[in-house]
Amino acid sequence: MQTTQQQKNYRYATTLRRLLRRNATTHIRKMIGRIHPADLAQVFSYFPVTDRIALMEQVDDNEARAEVLSHMRSEEAAELVGRMELKKAVAIICEMSGDDQADLLGELDETLATDIMAAMPQEDSDDVQELLRYDEKSAGGIMNPEVLAVHMDATVGEAIKVVQEAEDVDMYFYVYAVDDHNSLTGVLSLRHLVTSKPGVVIKTIMNPNVVSVRTEEHQEDVARLVMRYDFLAVPVVDETNHLVGVISVDDVVDVISEEATEDFLKMAGAGDNSFEHLSPLHSVLNRAPWLAAALAGGVIASMVIGRFEETLSRFLPLAAFIPVIIGMAGNVGTQSLAVVVRGLATRRIKVREFWGTIGSEILVGLMLGILYGAALAAVGLWKLHGIDEAFRLALSIGSAAAMAMTMAALLASAMPLLFARINIDPAVATGPFVTTAIDILGVTVYFTVVNLLV
Repeated sequence: MQTTQQQKNYRYATTLRRLLRRNATTHIRKMIGRIHPADLAQVFSYFPVTDRIALMEQVDDNEARAEVLSHMRSEEAAELVGRMELKKAVAIICEMSGDDQADLLGELDETLATDIMAAMPQEDSDDVQELLRYDEKSAGGIMNPEVLAVHMDATVGEAIKVVQEAEDVDMYFYVYAVDDHNSLTGVLSLRHLVTSKPGVVIKTIMNPNVVSVRTEEHQEDVARLVMRYDFLAVPVVDETNHLVGVISVDDVVDVISEEATEDFLKMAGAGDNSFEHLSPLHSVLNRAPWLAAALAGGVIASMVIGRFEETLSRFLPLAAFIPVIIGMAGNVGTQSLAVVVRGLATRRIKVREFWGTIGSEILVGLMLGILYGAALAAVGLWKLHGIDEAFRLALSIGSAAAMAMTMAALLASAMPLLFARINIDPAVATGPFVTTAIDILGVTVYFTVVNLLV
């Protein structure tokens, strides 16, 4: 379902398309000037790349164009830059923040990226090359090297002057104090700085207990830290505690979205990049191994049902309850998976709490199993009324449902915890693997219970 803003952006795109056909550049420029860069990035996504280039020409200046590019999806921005004249592309990229430059250049063809960096000012090029050497999912890979830093022995007045002259810094949240070796020694908020007397020395008012992250830390851990302490930004240091950059809250929001999307796709068995513009062939190759597990499980489940052919021939109405048993067990399993995987991702559930977590989910599965097993038994008694041994059949259906739901909760909660214990992403334990296992478990439990009670 589209939001109001998305609907508005679609209308913008429709209007701009008509204006483009009429070559009404004056009206296009006026309209583009009224649209926020973030919305403009979405509006541009409705157009082919040739039209995007034409529209980008109507954006006021290179600074505004850079902001639009920074809001685009990385592959769309790379495609747009790849079609631009080198000189124009360089002029726009030079207006972007260091981390956005690195993200964009990392998406470009290697030859083009090299040509762009060669044409950039040496300082900017060096900063980008420094960022590109870090893993793209590390703190170093997402940080902005442009950071507000002052010497700890400086006065408030001198620090304010540094802030006033810091044209390259995008967001002012904190001012970081460093020593003679550029080692991080403290932090103070911008508000604290501007409300202090000009002659006060920074080290007397700074907070020396500054929380920082190392360049090699994973972006997901950085996001958790920012959320835990409600920071607007967090400084990044190298192995010698030298201040090398800062990660702001807008970067953290992007990380959270990216990681959540990746985990969701893994849980669905669709890989971790299905929202990218992959070719149909690549999408097939990406998803096929996961679906192979589901196919194998389905074959095994059918073989299990085949072993109970005699039971089915005696009580044919039992077949009608197979999808219900499997479905109920699968739903409970999915719920337990979501709870455990989410808990592990947010660190609310610890691997060392293995038995406590499993015990809790088993209890939930058991209680739900008893509740819905009783309901299913009642339905079975009504549906099988008039058949010999109807009561025992209904009892076996209800009991099987309760047992299948309980065991599904056990399996679905245990598997991600086991994967996490051996340092494998718990999200990969979900999706086809668990659902397939639950399907096999469901039919096995169902017919075993029926054979025991009938």
